[in-house]
Amino acid sequence: MSFLFSACNNEWKEELYIQMVSFKARLNSEGVSPVYLRYSRNGEVTYKLPVIVSGSQPSHQDINVKIMVDNDTLGIYNREKFQHRTDLYFKQLPGQFFELTSPTCFIPKGSSTVNYPVKFKFDNLDLVERYVLPLTIVDDPSYISNYRKGWRKALLNVIPFNDYSGNYSATSMNVYLDGQTTNPLVSSTRTAWVVDEKSAFFYAGVTEEKSEARGAYKIVMEFLDPVTEANGDKVGALNVYATNSAIRLEMLGQPTYKITQTVDPTKKYLVKQYCTVNLRYKYDDITTMPGIPVRYRAEGSMTMERQRNILIPDEDQAIDW
Repeated sequence: MSFLFSACNNEWKEELYIQMVSFKARLNSEGVSPVYLRYSRNGEVTYKLPVIVSGSQPSHQDINVKIMVDNDTLGIYNREKFQHRTDLYFKQLPGQFFELTSPTCFIPKGSSTVNYPVKFKFDNLDLVERYVLPLTIVDDPSYISNYRKGWRKALLNVIPFNDYSGNYSATSMNVYLDGQTTNPLVSSTRTAWVVDEKSAFFYAGVTEEKSEARGAYKIVMEFLDPVTEANGDKVGALNVYATNSAIRLEMLGQPTYKITQTVDPTKKYLVKQYCTVNLRYKYDDITTMPGIPVRYRAEGSMTMERQRNILIPDEDQAIDW
């Protein structure tokens, strides 16, 4: 019995693994880490990127983790992932749109996770392109980097949002050749991307959202101040315009929007908000047949549903993306 008890030890009190530092930046199906950040009035917002020390125990020592922009990985990733489909490539976020607040992230002894602040500056950022901020942990003799795929590097796909951006169901938006009323073209969804705090843009008609020519078909919706109805719904007008005069956008009537909100009947902590825009407009397709514009007419509505868990304090995590 004495021999048996002496063979036991309190291994749970000791570190069972090698302590390594890494980012906590989960990858999605496209191999990047989506980061949703609410667009602020001046376009500036701070994201707290978790830096962790792996192991069964907190850090045994103070660690200064060196972090820098990785200018090589994104290019390699694009070529291996998309090959010759350059229209699908992610673009590296230009330097004027972010700021690394410090060259190092300090993890004090006894901690296992620290948030590293990255400041983003979204003002005048054109989201026609899909932007990624690639970061890497720099090797240093004072710590061990975790080389498991995706852990030492963070490919942050920054996605600013406001109350009107997101994926809209567009099955009720019919697109006709101008002058016709039958055989409409229909897109199942349209994505609205942030322009500023009260504006978002989408692509005209049924323009492919990953088409290389998509930037020519940007239509901006500015959501003017709404009126609150007796039932709590908010109704307002839209100021709609194209950023490219060559498509000859013509609005037919006054575009409007409506925002409604409901509570899930069984899960009271889930609040669903619906934003519906009503649009009628004409535009020219100037790229399908270069030199021969084709006139289209679009009319109908698009609706976005946003579901939020009111028990989660962080808005970006509370929303079901």
